[in-house]
Amino acid sequence: MRADALRNRERLVEVAQSAFANNGIETSLEDIARQAGVGIGTLYRRFPRREDLIAAVLAERYLKLAECALVLAERREDADAALTEWLTLLIEHMAIYRGLSLAVKEAIHDQSTALGRTCKEMMDAGTELLKRGQRTGAFRPDVTFYDVMSLCSGIVTAVERRAEKPVDTDIPPVNPYLLLDVVLRGLRTPDA
Repeated sequence: MRADALRNRERLVEVAQSAFANNGIETSLEDIARQAGVGIGTLYRRFPRREDLIAAVLAERYLKLAECALVLAERREDADAALTEWLTLLIEHMAIYRGLSLAVKEAIHDQSTALGRTCKEMMDAGTELLKRGQRTGAFRPDVTFYDVMSLCSGIVTAVERRAEKPVDTDIPPVNPYLLLDVVLRGLRTPDA
């Protein structure tokens, strides 16, 4: 890749990170291209689909999440504590970009997409944390990590949807940590 093309790609990813964080993953691609100082054609040459740009934005973060899961598996004797800590990081990450949780939920089932491939290593790491806990009897054996990801996606979506509604004093804000605790309680075996 030519130096100018590489600079354009890096600038597009940098601007997209900020735009997605501020406005969600449905941010106008034209606005991203303009802020990056390139034409929309350049954006589409580098990222033919929106999900390709999302995958580029997430690649480094998901690699770090996967590495974190491996570190937790190695350093935490308690499989429950390791998965709890990692899932907390995961939902905090998914909450950074409005709309991301639903996009990831769809992408994890399709490895043929750029976003699906970007999610794979992170999914593999989460699967290993869950299986580690299942081997020790801490977690139900009938649950897959895809189930856990769907529930985490639901948590983040609930937080986003509540944030979109006008504040009603009778309805408290959604507490993602409370919802994650409910998920984890359902994941644990009665003996754990």
